[in-house]
Amino acid sequence: MTPEDVKAQPGLGRPGHVYRGSRGRVMEYRGLSVPICEYGPGGLNCIIAGRKVAGVRFQGTNIFDTDPEAIVRLMETRLGAAQLCQEQLCFPKAGLLLGGFFDAHDKCFFRPDAEYHDERSVTIYMPGACGLSCETEHELVSFL
Repeated sequence: MTPEDVKAQPGLGRPGHVYRGSRGRVMEYRGLSVPICEYGPGGLNCIIAGRKVAGVRFQGTNIFDTDPEAIVRLMETRLGAAQLCQEQLCFPKAGLLLGGFFDAHDKCFFRPDAEYHDERSVTIYMPGACGLSCETEHELVSFL
């Protein structure tokens, strides 16, 4: 999709901020309740949804309304073990990245009922478009 195609989608509209990066990368920010869209030379290659984006689901389950450990386990049963990539959980075969769900240093999941600072995010990316080099071998982690 082009930026014009994205802008034409219901509920998205024009971006509030546009950031231009290296190698033709462009990020469009529209607010906390709308996903961030990232483009490369070939068009839309990445969508990032923070916890304030409504309706973010994995196989019918709301990702941000579900216990973080439960959603990671559900994903692992469908997608295989995650890779730990720059402190995020990556499911590279699905092009899916979870940030803020699991703290690799403390080996614990974020607890929405007890912790105030919620920085969870879900990134969906095209193969080869993950800026974290998740396609290379990283430490596999399993929560099953």
